[in-house]
Amino acid sequence: MRVRWALAMAFVLTACGEHHTTPIPEKYAEVAEIHHASCGNCHVRVEPGERTRAQFEHALSRHHTRVKLTDTQWPILIDYLAQTP
Repeated sequence: MRVRWALAMAFVLTACGEHHTTPIPEKYAEVAEIHHASCGNCHVRVEPGERTRAQFEHALSRHHTRVKLTDTQWPILIDYLAQTP
């Protein structure tokens, strides 16, 4: 029983580790850091590719008053989130 549990935990940790080490293209590095550090503080963080571009544009339009991003960072964040991993 312990062997199965250890193997299951090793699989889960390995799978989680691979998700977090996926290289992020340089053009998204700044907004990806903001996304990982800030998004999820008020709600469950939505990861890139989990919604359509239109859904992200609609949702992020409500965040303009709360999230302090520059006018150039907003479209990059939408591009980052709308990409398919």
